[in-house]
Amino acid sequence: MKLKLSAVLIPTLLFAGQASAITVYEDDQTTFDVGGVFVLDAFQPKWGDDEIFSAGRSILNFGFERQLTSDTSIDAKLEWDQFLNSPSSGKANFRNRLGYVTVKNDTFGSLRFGKQWSAYHDVARYMDNMVIIDPDATPIYSEGTDGGFAATGRGDNLAAYRYSKDGLNVSAHYGFTSTDSTSTVDVKRDHNIAASTSYDFDFGLSLGVAYLENKVSVTSGSVNGLKDGDKQTATTIGGQYVRGGLKVATAYTKGEKIHKAGLLGGVSTAEWADADAFDVYAHYVFESGFRPFAYASNVNFKEDARGINGDRQVYALGLAYSFTPETILTFEAKQNKLNEFSANSSTTDNGGGFNFVYSF
Repeated sequence: MKLKLSAVLIPTLLFAGQASAITVYEDDQTTFDVGGVFVLDAFQPKWGDDEIFSAGRSILNFGFERQLTSDTSIDAKLEWDQFLNSPSSGKANFRNRLGYVTVKNDTFGSLRFGKQWSAYHDVARYMDNMVIIDPDATPIYSEGTDGGFAATGRGDNLAAYRYSKDGLNVSAHYGFTSTDSTSTVDVKRDHNIAASTSYDFDFGLSLGVAYLENKVSVTSGSVNGLKDGDKQTATTIGGQYVRGGLKVATAYTKGEKIHKAGLLGGVSTAEWADADAFDVYAHYVFESGFRPFAYASNVNFKEDARGINGDRQVYALGLAYSFTPETILTFEAKQNKLNEFSANSSTTDNGGGFNFVYSF
């Protein structure tokens, strides 16, 4: 059973950014954890291309928790990753993944400050399952990084409140000023707000809804379709069912300038556009440690004055195997299809890769 549960949890937690940890100190009031992951990737964006992107990286985190009273505690988390060889010249080799402080009360909930998983991600995480590619319709990482600027993933500079009781989960955050690190022009966050609510049923079903708004300021002109004062918004309704080794998840997102148009959603030069989007994911974990999974999505872009219209579909299949609960090898294959865009009526892109993870 330990292997089965780990095979379910480790891939999801690691690549949603939660590295495992070991407790190095513990007493009646204080706990100190250290953890990390070693990752090796080899990815071919297109089967027809000779170029294969390979990257090695390590993740290290420190966690601290202290019980202040019988019902109140404080905790802190710091997490970084280091690319041994950067997958592209535009990426930094060293980055901060998480850095926050939390005050939690059993009755009133928790307040967390810093770089952290956003309130939007509390529901969007239903679709945050794959290892090499990112979900396309649920725009967790659509800006091509960790979702820090738009606060769809590991949001930068957030103050977040969370409350959970009897299966009901409520969260909200406010994002202070931040800079878009992917842009060569000065694009800043004016403010960012998000709220979500979900309910976890006893039989394994979870349902939730989330809303996010990111108002930007642009020093001059337009950057990838964003002008000064524009708002990026996402309304996501999602659900997941987890029972034994089975997981099935789906989400619908109505977005305004939160999805990038074009063949590949992560291309930095693509323009932000309005879209209705839907995706679905499923996996099953066998006692042997094998975890086959499948993903499909459709992003339907709304026609606008720039000539952006049409839809993008992504299909992915994968197979993961847990040699041990801490050692996992994964293969993913994907296909992107772009239809009815004025610049290119129909385009298909196939690719895939391998991923090896050791966590401690």
